[in-house]
Amino acid sequence: MRKYKISILGHEIFIRTNVEETRIKEAENLILDRFEEITHQVKKLTNEEILILVALSLADDFLQTDKKLKAAEKKLINLLYKIDNMEV
Repeated sequence: MRKYKISILGHEIFIRTNVEETRIKEAENLILDRFEEITHQVKKLTNEEILILVALSLADDFLQTDKKLKAAEKKLINLLYKIDNMEV
């Protein structure tokens, strides 16, 4: 397990994980990018409030992607079933 340092808004967090460093950096950059987007859209919020909005935004992205994945899996299963039951 490798140890990584993540720095967000002046806060440093150390984590241990088996994932590649590029995934850690991508996640860190995603959080910072989303923070910047929200900061430009909403004024007069604390960093903590903006980070809560970042978490909600990322959670919504995850839930929508998960819903699309499940729908695609269901379609695939139905197509495979039709293929398996085709008469030649």
